[in-house]
Amino acid sequence: MSGSSFRLGCGLALVALLPGCMQGYDGAGPAPASIAGPQGMALRAAEDSAPVIETLARRPGAIVPGTPYAAIARAVLEGGSFRASSELRVARLRGEAEELAWLPELGPVLSLAALQRMSEGVRARPEGFDTLRKQAERDLALAGIDSAALALAEEANVQVFEAIGQHLSIEEARARAALFAEVYPDFAALDWPMHRAVAGGTESTQRLQALRAQVARVRAGRVEALEQAERARGELAAMGDSRLGGVEGLGTLRELVTPVPLPDLQARVARAAQEAQELRAAHVLLDGLDLRRSPEELAALEEVAGYAGEGSDAAGWTQEVGAPVLSTVLPGDFELGVAAQERATLQARLREAQIQHASAAAEAQQARQLQRAGQMTAGRLLEPLSAALDAREAQITLQFALARAELRLAYLRGTLVAGSAL
Repeated sequence: MSGSSFRLGCGLALVALLPGCMQGYDGAGPAPASIAGPQGMALRAAEDSAPVIETLARRPGAIVPGTPYAAIARAVLEGGSFRASSELRVARLRGEAEELAWLPELGPVLSLAALQRMSEGVRARPEGFDTLRKQAERDLALAGIDSAALALAEEANVQVFEAIGQHLSIEEARARAALFAEVYPDFAALDWPMHRAVAGGTESTQRLQALRAQVARVRAGRVEALEQAERARGELAAMGDSRLGGVEGLGTLRELVTPVPLPDLQARVARAAQEAQELRAAHVLLDGLDLRRSPEELAALEEVAGYAGEGSDAAGWTQEVGAPVLSTVLPGDFELGVAAQERATLQARLREAQIQHASAAAEAQQARQLQRAGQMTAGRLLEPLSAALDAREAQITLQFALARAELRLAYLRGTLVAGSAL
């Protein structure tokens, strides 16, 4: 067999085989076996078979409607920062659409509905994908649209997560300021009787100094907490609009564990984009190859594509692409496990702190009654009051640490913003 005939046979055989390797991208279906890893590590079956945008659109939200969290989320999504990032993403997609003339027009507002229409428009034009290279480019474009939808959902979750985090900082500072304002009169009222006791020689100077140090700490703590609340309120207002600064109270988050985490969906789309890119690279030099090409033209194509001549390995005929990496761990599962464990730990610690505070508060109340009845000196009352204050401060710290842990868990699951809000 002559060299030209052999090369022609190899070229035709490759063109015949490649369509069978082509796997149309629709944002759904299991990953190839070479990339998906063990079956037990597959994505959740309920959502893995659905298109990405459809999965995002029906994604539930963890924020309970009518709560302070819901008011914050709504203000963020309607605020200038989120609109600006959305407009930037629209401009980027429009630039890609201009490069590929067959992409449908994208409206001025980016939403899951707009991206869904864009994706359907690409699929509705089979006449534009009459070659293997164009089919690979279509799949690459569909992966890009899905990636934009995921970026929209991620941006919404990030901004709502940060806004609610600032809100929690405000509420924690307000809780501390209220606590210090509540206990200040109790500590300040002990100064005069203790001063008299020191003058009469029935109380030590060290205990009076300890009281005054505690009074100064409470006064300074209240001022600092108010300043922290004001700073956090300004940062929160900058994230959305004036409505954010007026929201008060803690919200409620539903426990949603079934949705596929956004990082897993992003990994799924990235795999599809990588496959489309590799298939496009394999087909770009063979697009339009037919029998009318001369032996010299075929030889030139083979040389560019990497074919070394008779006797070379046919597997090396096309350009080299990176080998797929076997994935055995889903991207979001590890972080989710750590966050869930942190929440469980904080829940246990908060229960202990609540018990300790209840006990310390009861002892402080009993000591007040004894002091008023003349059965306890002002100096001895200082210790139970300080213990009750410390226990309440610890409870506030753990209460808001738990709220932040629950918020982070919902963020990692990608459920802070419902798909219907996008």
